[in-house]
Amino acid sequence: MTRVTQCKYKRIGCPWQGPFHELTVHEAECTHPTKTGNELMEILDEMDQTRKKEMQLYNSIFSLLSFEKIGYTEVQFRPYRTDDFITRLYYETPRLTVLNQTWVLKARVNDSERNPNLSCKRTLSFQLLLKSKVNAPLECSFLLLEGPYDDVKIRPVIYRFVFSNESAESDYLALPIRDSVECNKLLAAKNINLRLFLFQSQK
Repeated sequence: MTRVTQCKYKRIGCPWQGPFHELTVHEAECTHPTKTGNELMEILDEMDQTRKKEMQLYNSIFSLLSFEKIGYTEVQFRPYRTDDFITRLYYETPRLTVLNQTWVLKARVNDSERNPNLSCKRTLSFQLLLKSKVNAPLECSFLLLEGPYDDVKIRPVIYRFVFSNESAESDYLALPIRDSVECNKLLAAKNINLRLFLFQSQK
């Protein structure tokens, strides 16, 4: 297996990563060491902003861990075709129980564009559906992450929705896969195995 490595100028913003045997050639040609102080300051400012957003996200996740009701489960999306003549790629999970409620997750490729099979830049979006009847609205935060046996890179993004009997389906939300290569890797698998985390806000 090829060892993936990164440029030694990563700390000043070089995004390159590739096989170890190409590293020497890349570093000899890397433009980052020749950038001006002002250019480097702009790059470092962008890196600081990215780091700040990451810290805000992790702090949000830590605050969710203090919620009274927390649940998670492994989910398996299985492909199915609709009766449409248009080629569309859809996925759905079997029913699952989290926080004493029944749920289903659906997913679709490229937000159901007419011919997703013709595009190599693929994205996945997903929807969380409440199948139980509830006595009062459920205000939930939730996120999907890779399962314990998958190596597909998914960035954690927290979504929020208030589920009720009248509004039992979230919008379709972007599954934040790192890039279209990772997405294609996911779609090439027989099933998509992820982990769903659900946090219920208490009134």
